[in-house]
Amino acid sequence: MTSRELNDEGRESWGGFELAIAGSTHAGRVRRVNQDAFDRFDDPDHGEILLVVADGLGGHRGGEVASRMAVGTLGKLCREGEGDPPERLRAAIERANAEIHKLASKDRTLKGMGTTVVALLLRQQGPSFVAHVGDSRLYRLRDGRFEALTEDHSVVSLLIRDGSITAEEARDHPKRNQILRAIGVREDVEADVAPVDLRAGDVFLLCSDGLYSMLPDPELAILAQRAPDPHAVVAWLIDAANQAGGMDNITAMLAQIQAGGRAARLKDHATRIADSARTLLRGVRSG
Repeated sequence: MTSRELNDEGRESWGGFELAIAGSTHAGRVRRVNQDAFDRFDDPDHGEILLVVADGLGGHRGGEVASRMAVGTLGKLCREGEGDPPERLRAAIERANAEIHKLASKDRTLKGMGTTVVALLLRQQGPSFVAHVGDSRLYRLRDGRFEALTEDHSVVSLLIRDGSITAEEARDHPKRNQILRAIGVREDVEADVAPVDLRAGDVFLLCSDGLYSMLPDPELAILAQRAPDPHAVVAWLIDAANQAGGMDNITAMLAQIQAGGRAARLKDHATRIADSARTLLRGVRSG
């Protein structure tokens, strides 16, 4: 099977918000095996939802095994672990790293396997948190501004930061696929964990590099805000990446956060209509 999807029952009441989440993964047009993995894990007792995307690496079988192990381990330990959210995320990533590294050392067919990971822990009380290792990303669309909330652990990211190359040059750089951190490759791993505040109207996009390597950020932003239905957005994103070449496995998870209550929903709907009208007017005036 070349594609998998995450389905929910539509918008759900979640704390003071209404939440809609969708996800899908596709092998792309070139790769025969899909080494990406993703999932959603709910913890109603703590008012938390964990979203995880992982991009496996290391051989025909190894990458697929590593990414699924990482996603499953994060989901289990974030629910069952103790401590504050950043500690739980770091502990889960460290455990996944240890388990993947140990399995790879025992099974010759899995030697060298590893995976990237990006995880968004949505929380009703207090700040939410993002954790990542490697070059899978979390984006946020807020008030028309689309930005990455993670910084790739990659060679080209370092080159961009020190001014050696531009972001545009990085897209075709010969070292664009070289990452500096991955789960399971070494005995130890360092994850970046940061707080994320939630506001009504926010849209969060978790994705593997198979998506953003095919579509520049401005195109991702346009697609991310074109429909109120996250399932449609995810389908458009993956289709657009495949149309652009589909050179790698493609995974996208989208979470839309809206104010709770009918009045707030009507207000959000009116705001979207007004924003769409302004966009159309700009297009007419510039045409």
